[in-house]
Amino acid sequence: MLTAFVVILYLLVLPYIGLMLMVLVGMYRAKNRPISSKTPSVSVVLPAHNEEDKLAATLESLSKQQYSADLEFVIVNDRSIDKTQEIIESYLAKDSRFKLVNVTEPSRRYAPKVNAVNIGIENSNGEIIVATDADCQYPKAWVAEMISHFEDDVSMVVGYVESTRKNSHKNWIELFESVDWFTLMLTSRSLTHFGWKFASSANNQAYRRSAFKEIGGFGAGGRAPSGDEDLLTQRMGRLPGMKVVFASTNDSRVLTQPTSHLMPLLHQRRRWVSRYQHMMHYHPAFLLSIMVLGFQSIFLSLGVLLSPFFKELVPWVFGIWAVKLAVEYFGMYIGTYQLDRRDFWFLPIFFWALLHPFFIATIVIWSLLKPGAWYAGARSYRRRLFKRRMQELKRKIVSIVHY
Repeated sequence: MLTAFVVILYLLVLPYIGLMLMVLVGMYRAKNRPISSKTPSVSVVLPAHNEEDKLAATLESLSKQQYSADLEFVIVNDRSIDKTQEIIESYLAKDSRFKLVNVTEPSRRYAPKVNAVNIGIENSNGEIIVATDADCQYPKAWVAEMISHFEDDVSMVVGYVESTRKNSHKNWIELFESVDWFTLMLTSRSLTHFGWKFASSANNQAYRRSAFKEIGGFGAGGRAPSGDEDLLTQRMGRLPGMKVVFASTNDSRVLTQPTSHLMPLLHQRRRWVSRYQHMMHYHPAFLLSIMVLGFQSIFLSLGVLLSPFFKELVPWVFGIWAVKLAVEYFGMYIGTYQLDRRDFWFLPIFFWALLHPFFIATIVIWSLLKPGAWYAGARSYRRRLFKRRMQELKRKIVSIVHY
């Protein structure tokens, strides 16, 4: 039994280590792409649902954007019942670049947030669509910097997101979350350099309107309860002759609000992981990497917990864990140097790498036992998915019988 456990552990952890080595190599594959001097019209689309506590600061930050061409901020009020509408209207009066769009009814086709973004796009005019969220802060040159990455062969720009600026964390939870965000961005950046266009953040992504139309908009992936940003990136990446690039310069970085307490952080990540239970639209390689991450974390955590009771596990478990820690630490050390986050050096990196498998194992198991509460429109996504599968099965049976 213990031998089988060790074999499974190594079969899971070794591919993960291989992926981390690929991330490390990807750090050095960045190409100096030419910076575009074109200034197309831009629409920043921001969905908001009951965001009165965060929205004013976000809109104030947007109002300071400096861009030399046409720029509009399309704020979509998705059936808010707090003061969200009043906050948006106050900015309409101060800045003509702001535009309010109201969602009055849930969609039976799209998940709520996807529906809000889609309505915002339909009511916008820019050649480039920049999507973000209601709890963010932006450098003054954010829009201009994101747009500068749009050479003629670029369909989408995936932007960098962080939860704290340098040395601004207030406690160890914020520090852990900030390092975790950094690892997500580092991985996405490196894999993009390999041509793997798998993931992005809804807080900071930009794409051509023409490319959005060419792929058919959000399509069937818009029905998924979450993860629309990843699905959109994967579909954009399949456009012939076009590229998805990653923007990580200081002026392209969006700051999202950190989580200061453990339970809200776990709840947030549980919702993120729950999206991967709705797998019908994801790229198989992307899903496989997510599964490897989750299950290697579970088996490694279990191995550490069992080691005091089964001494023969100790060299195997702590041996592979040491290799994993070394690869992660070295890779992140190089990454912090390249991306100017040297405030993560030494203890923060080690602290994250040490706790990460237990963190991932906790949220994966929790999401399996109690998935995050995602809903699409007025009806449960799970119910709609089941009904759709049954309809597909019925059509196949009918076609076989008739044949």
